[in-house]
Amino acid sequence: MPAMEEQVIQFINAHKMIVSGDRVGVAVSGGEDSMALLTILKNLSEKMRFEVVAVHINHNIRRSANADARFVKKFCDEHFIQFVKYSVNVPEYSAENKVSMETAARVLRYECFDNAIKKYKLTKMAIAHHLNDQAETVLMHLFRGCGLDGASGMAPVRGVYIRPFLETKKSDIIAYDYRNSIPHVIDDTNEDNSYRRNYVRNMIMPLITKEWRAAPENLASFAKIAARDSKYITDQCDMNGIVRDGNVVRIPLNRFYMPEAIITRVLYHGLELLGLRADVEIKHINAIMTLSEDGLNGEKVSLPHNAYAVKEYEYISLVRRENRPEAKEYSFKVGKTLVEGFGVITVTKTISYKLAIQRGLLVVDAKKLPKKAKWRFRLDGDMFEKFGGGTKKLNSYFTDKKIPARLRPTTPVLALDHEIYCVGGVAISEKVKTDMDTIDAYVLEFTRQ
Repeated sequence: MPAMEEQVIQFINAHKMIVSGDRVGVAVSGGEDSMALLTILKNLSEKMRFEVVAVHINHNIRRSANADARFVKKFCDEHFIQFVKYSVNVPEYSAENKVSMETAARVLRYECFDNAIKKYKLTKMAIAHHLNDQAETVLMHLFRGCGLDGASGMAPVRGVYIRPFLETKKSDIIAYDYRNSIPHVIDDTNEDNSYRRNYVRNMIMPLITKEWRAAPENLASFAKIAARDSKYITDQCDMNGIVRDGNVVRIPLNRFYMPEAIITRVLYHGLELLGLRADVEIKHINAIMTLSEDGLNGEKVSLPHNAYAVKEYEYISLVRRENRPEAKEYSFKVGKTLVEGFGVITVTKTISYKLAIQRGLLVVDAKKLPKKAKWRFRLDGDMFEKFGGGTKKLNSYFTDKKIPARLRPTTPVLALDHEIYCVGGVAISEKVKTDMDTIDAYVLEFTRQ
């Protein structure tokens, strides 16, 4: 067995990357690194009793991309490897979302990987990042401004994602391909130094290694030390109560009285829950900490990937923006109504409504509610008569009830013209409350999705 294969096996076993019965997806571009990884894992699959599935993604950046896909498929057919292909439009995504081509490619690539994991029942997804990639990643994170987490670089194992080559040098991969006559394609964009990673790889690293030959190994070693120390600090953090609710993670303000090393990791944990960890820099973390201390209620800090942090009363909320729902109306009816952008409203008609009131559910008098009332989202000019009396503008009522600003556009209201009879999940109007003369009532339940 070639020395490099032995090294990779030891690394796989040390990190328990693959076990018997696994179904391992391999990200295969057709380049030197991914073709070596595909070959080694295929060679190991029979002995270690796991399956291999090649996953190829056409980013539609280069004219030769279709030829690359055909090359990988031909290799897989010849070696009896299942081949899966995806096609994404990176230039279009980059323009529409105002992000770099590199960021667009990474986002779409991992969307494809996640889809392949579910669709083809993959238990692991192997990526051919190697030691030199790790060194470049650490440098790029340091240049952008990062904490200890960023200096940790890429992890050998992150959930189902594995990197069997992470301690293998690029020169060893090139030598392995040559000695074993493993074919590969050449990506001409690797020479385009307008991409940041290419600039670091082609311009900066050669200058560094000219003076310090072992710089890639030392940077990778530093990443391991940083990861070890960061894990120790993170293990001391209490993450209880910091959970995702839809597109939001809320962090109590009292957490921000902890030492900064703890606060930073709590924030990174919250961002990770939303899938927003990538591209967040220390400047963003510092801005959120300043927001927690000095920000006004409702004040926001912008984050990468169309996200933001907002101060909401006793919390800092991390929010992934979603498209605002269209201005639709929904008829009031008994049963379930799916409200786009919110969730489900369930209406039950009953004469036994007092128990529902005791349970804290919203209940309206069936006779008092206008027949033409409909569910919709708020509009300018909406008015609401509070339970117990007193009319207010709906926005003012939201403020009184401390409804976060981000939830107001997607909170359903039951209305006729600008008269609001129910604020979904919050309150009913004085005008439709039950009384001694109520016979039939509607019980309203709200499930935000």
